Amino acid sequence: MSDGEDVSTPQLVRRMAHFLGRRARLFPMPVSLIRAGAALLGKRELAQQLCGSLQVDIAGTRAVLDWSPPVEFDLALRKAVQGSLAR
Repeated sequence: MSDGEDVSTPQLVRRMAHFLGRRARLFPMPVSLIRAGAALLGKRELAQQLCGSLQVDIAGTRAVLDWSPPVEFDLALRKAVQGSLAR
């Protein structure tokens, strides 16, 4: 299931940092280097999970079920991140 908003991992990290009132500390890393390092460590599947696309097309499902997300992505993420601070 998806809410229909595609978000990359760096975008997600930046948004989470924003809701935490912090700066995201990201640095560029070539995917080929990540895959090569993972292969050397016997972790190719992990590299695929980390670097691969998790995009889901829900257009058909939304049309058939006449469904739309009850909460927009940023609001849900803000609640999740800020809720984790309350614990």
